[in-house]
Amino acid sequence: MKEKVLNFIHSKNFIIVLIILLLLLVVVTATYAWFTWSSTENTSVTMSIGKASDVVFKTGNDISTNNLSPVFNYTDGEKTSFSIINRDTTGASLTYTINLNITTISEELKSNNLKYKLLQGSNVVNEGDFSTITNNSTITMYSDNLTTGTTNFTFYLYIDGNEENNLNMMNKSIVGNITVSAEEKTLASAITNLYTNAEKTTVTNNSITYNYDTTHSLMEDIGGNIRYYGASPNNYIYFNCSDYSNQSSSTCETWRIIGIFDGKVKIMRNEVIGSYSWNSAADSTDSSTSLSNNNDNANIVSLLVNEDINYKTIFLLPEASNATNNNWSQSSLMKLLNPGYESKTIGGSLYYNSGSGSCYSGSNNATTTCNFTSTGIKNDTTRKLISDTLYYLGGWNNNQIYSDTIYGYERGEAVYEGNPTTWTGKIALPYPSDYGYAADLGSCTQTLNNYDNSTCTSANWMKSIFTNTSWLLTTISAGAGNAWVVNSSGYVGVNNTYGAYGVAPVLYLGSELGIGSGTGTNSDPYRLSVS
Repeated sequence: MKEKVLNFIHSKNFIIVLIILLLLLVVVTATYAWFTWSSTENTSVTMSIGKASDVVFKTGNDISTNNLSPVFNYTDGEKTSFSIINRDTTGASLTYTINLNITTISEELKSNNLKYKLLQGSNVVNEGDFSTITNNSTITMYSDNLTTGTTNFTFYLYIDGNEENNLNMMNKSIVGNITVSAEEKTLASAITNLYTNAEKTTVTNNSITYNYDTTHSLMEDIGGNIRYYGASPNNYIYFNCSDYSNQSSSTCETWRIIGIFDGKVKIMRNEVIGSYSWNSAADSTDSSTSLSNNNDNANIVSLLVNEDINYKTIFLLPEASNATNNNWSQSSLMKLLNPGYESKTIGGSLYYNSGSGSCYSGSNNATTTCNFTSTGIKNDTTRKLISDTLYYLGGWNNNQIYSDTIYGYERGEAVYEGNPTTWTGKIALPYPSDYGYAADLGSCTQTLNNYDNSTCTSANWMKSIFTNTSWLLTTISAGAGNAWVVNSSGYVGVNNTYGAYGVAPVLYLGSELGIGSGTGTNSDPYRLSVS
């Protein structure tokens, strides 16, 4: 008689070995007999998978009989029953994987007639035979999400009596085990898996070939980041909620998922929070490089590409005498959006703290009354979800450029003298590449200065947020007081940093955040699992 073997493994993925089955087929008067460990007590056994779930053997973890004979119906075969009880109360969607692991199997048992079935409730969720099974192989019998509640499973092992069976199967052995793992599905992994498992088509833009998942409107950029693209992808998510236990349009704001970057989910508010200065002259730490408001400056003239009245392709505007410094790490808008600047500057941390007061909103250090009590970050729960992230501050001086090229410049070293190339913080603005890659590059083949082309604006989900001219994070490296914008008509241009333009906050969520529910559609946004 074999000893009972019960292994319990508690790990990050909550992997638990449920049961070890030692199977032995021997000759017993022309029938097949299956001997396994048999307990003198047939009591119920409960084992925990972390804090999230229990696995319960209803009649103990041994097989109900010790005889395995050919049967006409699989329900007459050997079976083991167990239940998975999801005890999570946060709404997390847990992915459970049930594996049948074969340690050793005799060649004679690699038969079409030695079969298994796994039932979830009364439904067969997996079935197969052992004809192609090898030593140290694994059969994934189940991998899916189970929400709060109890789910019953039954595993059957049987010899199909409806077929002629080879007597050479007798006196041979098979050794294996069933394992169950439970893992909370993170939002980052869910989106990545959508892209990874989908069929791809190729799109070429600026001589770069991209893989597009047209089913989910996902693509991979030159940096290996997964992004949503096109007119209307399912990238909606509830965020900044007053009640995360009841996430809805009444308790949450709707944000949009830009994509997955270094394992983190990058999201953007679906509406601007108002129009504010990128930086004010009063907050500038370097106003000494004031540029005259004329075209006599040779450096300015050399950067003029086309003197259109709308400045569509001018990439260094003449600055007034109150020119500001385009250093994001010290700008008034950065201080408005991020913590740590309360009472230190006009507008300091008002958005981050859902406060109200004065904010910079134009030239000559103009201010306006701003009130973020309903549109700012609502509570500490939301603040804890925002990940400190390294943002790239590399700039460039020409908007006649493609998304892949500006992506490289954003991560480059070209900045106005003395400005940093990176900044670590919580809330910032979209990059020009974010806006560029949000378009369907299969139909939008223009450079960013021509994104007002109808094929680019109609196939770019981010354009619907930029209904008015709005700020981007990237600056002009050749001047002290200019930053990139998305113009109201859709093209990417530049403006003086003291100007008041739309602000759509961007931030990153940690890679560990689970997805509770939702499909990402406008009517059913993703819901985060927040405890």
